[in-house]
Amino acid sequence: MAYRVGIVGASPLVTNRPSAAPYPLAGEIIQSHVASISALADLELVAICDLRQKRLETFVELWDDRWPDVQTYTDYQTMLEHENLDVLTVATPDDKHGKIVLDSIIAGIKGILCEKPIATSLETADKMIDACQRAKVPMVVNYTRRWMPLYHKVRESIREGAIGQLISMSATHGGPRAMLFRNGTHYLDGMCFFAEAEPQLVWAVLENGFDHWDRYLGDGGTDPSADPSADGFVQFTNGINAHYRSSKMIPTLSKMELTGTTGQIEFMMDGRTATLIAEGPTPLDVQHITLPTDQYQLQGMIAVYQELTTLIENGGQSIGSPEEARKALQIALGFLESHSQGSQLINLTSTY
Repeated sequence: MAYRVGIVGASPLVTNRPSAAPYPLAGEIIQSHVASISALADLELVAICDLRQKRLETFVELWDDRWPDVQTYTDYQTMLEHENLDVLTVATPDDKHGKIVLDSIIAGIKGILCEKPIATSLETADKMIDACQRAKVPMVVNYTRRWMPLYHKVRESIREGAIGQLISMSATHGGPRAMLFRNGTHYLDGMCFFAEAEPQLVWAVLENGFDHWDRYLGDGGTDPSADPSADGFVQFTNGINAHYRSSKMIPTLSKMELTGTTGQIEFMMDGRTATLIAEGPTPLDVQHITLPTDQYQLQGMIAVYQELTTLIENGGQSIGSPEEARKALQIALGFLESHSQGSQLINLTSTY
């Protein structure tokens, strides 16, 4: 029997339909919630909600042949009351995540997929985490790269000592959507994924024009002028240092470099290979960490939904747990605090 799925928020990220079918194609990452749900036999999309009727009409136009019986709503609480949902996808502007998650738990939801960032304040994030723990409802936060095989292969190589002890990381984020909260938290989350520790110290400076900007309103990334790029530093409790640098004025880049005592690994965040530069017979021994194409057939959002159903059935801890997602939010908010104080060093363990 399939799990009944409802979605709150019908942006293009949710309803986009890849041109090719069936899903997924070899080597293709599915970046659409509806397409990902469509790829899994144990999920049945039964309802979708958005305040904008036009978005609901677009969903029907794109997906009526696949999901002709889906009910559309403009009020999520009405949807929760009428649809007897098992799984809820929360893909609204970020400042709305908290209330929807809390209301869905009260309504008896069995599992939640929440878009990133988890919230716009740590207070809200903590309420969400606490409510999920109390109700024993699994929630995963959609930092999709956590489910990418390359991420795990790189972390495995680091754990095995391929570059010695990990000392520092840097992430470069460029292009018009190089926004700290919208896409930048992917990079901050990636740092947490590889550091495997709690963020401790941060400092940052925001892009020009955000001198008095100290609060993210959670517009969902629709307006780059409402979400700054940033240049920031993070130190983790295990001593690893990380540098996040982003700019809307440079080419669209998504690169990470992980440096250890005996070498370095670098890769494009949405790539299929990583380059390992390490000590060897020659001063620089360059190798490539490569994954077969078929390992890319189940990743991204499809893997997120698949893990959520596994957690509903068997329990356990998610790769993308809300506790992990809280770390990226903590860093981003710490960057804002640092900038507002003239780029002073902020101790997250005492401030947040």
